[in-house]
Amino acid sequence: MTQVLSRALSDAGHEVSTIGVYPEKYPGNDDDRDGNIRIRRLRDSGGKFRWAWLRMRLYQEVAEQVRRGAIDVVESPDYQGWMAGWKALPAPLVVRLHGSETYFAAELGRRVNQMAFRLERASLRRADTWFSVCRYTAEKTRALFRLGTQASAILYNPVEIPELPDHRIRSSKRVVFSGTLTPKKGVISLIQAWPRVVAACPGAELHVFGKDGRTQTGGSMRTFLEEQLGAARGSVHFHGHVGREKLFEAFLGASAAVFPSYAEAFAVAPLESMACECPTIYSRRGSGPELLTDGKEGLLVDPDKPEEIAGAVLRVLGDDNFARHLGQSARAHVIEKFSTRTLVSQNVEAYAQALQRFHAAQRPHAAIAI
Repeated sequence: MTQVLSRALSDAGHEVSTIGVYPEKYPGNDDDRDGNIRIRRLRDSGGKFRWAWLRMRLYQEVAEQVRRGAIDVVESPDYQGWMAGWKALPAPLVVRLHGSETYFAAELGRRVNQMAFRLERASLRRADTWFSVCRYTAEKTRALFRLGTQASAILYNPVEIPELPDHRIRSSKRVVFSGTLTPKKGVISLIQAWPRVVAACPGAELHVFGKDGRTQTGGSMRTFLEEQLGAARGSVHFHGHVGREKLFEAFLGASAAVFPSYAEAFAVAPLESMACECPTIYSRRGSGPELLTDGKEGLLVDPDKPEEIAGAVLRVLGDDNFARHLGQSARAHVIEKFSTRTLVSQNVEAYAQALQRFHAAQRPHAAIAI
């Protein structure tokens, strides 16, 4: 999302800088560029107190750029509360909710890490304003942290709209999943559903794109999933992590894409699938109903019900006219509501309002003589 929005803002004539913490061996230079976008990488080499030093260093570098007038608005995600403890700066600090560690713990019914909670709460309370990528995450986060303010704007994640090839062939039985192989993404439920699909639709194939994750015992999630498939193992193909171009090719050639996620803020992968006119099955949890209307631009399923996931996949595979209608409606919906063309102007307006409110608050109140 950061890359897509940064490029769109840059193309619209705005100056964009990104700065973040990266693993020590992450490829690329510490000072880099993506077109006109400036990139600064702070390296995390590990160590007991490295995280504290990185937080301090991040603040110092941002503060220096703000004070010399190179930055008008500073934005940070809510995850892990990077703005916690920041001192006053002559520019507004904005937090955009993509889903904090506390938020995802609550969504998944897990114990909340108290250090993460404190940092994320401090960062949100330090912010001059905050946005959210959907209404659901805004309301949930506001309740979790007992925030006294509302989101200043709901800014959905922007999606690049690919051109549709003139002559493309969709496989009649190919289904795509993309996402890190973690329980949160619903991939275990999908694998549990898949034998039902193969039994009712011989020849169906599931293509799984995404880097391997870990089970609760620390083992490979991919290995665990393969062990669950039994006789259906030959119909599932794991491709690992691939670039977005390759993923778009998969969406353009598939008969369906399925994302039975348990917890998201506002997922990009289903939107990219919909932009490729691929019939899309998403989760009815969280922001799912904000993304699409069930039965119109896609299908919504309960990730706790493998039989419901299988039924949705079979419905798409078994009805070409319905699948075509879903795909066409989905693409039109994404172009109208979630394209970069639509959302860049909304982001610029939100930044402008944040600036206006910030500077209005900094002006001393006029004296009133009676």
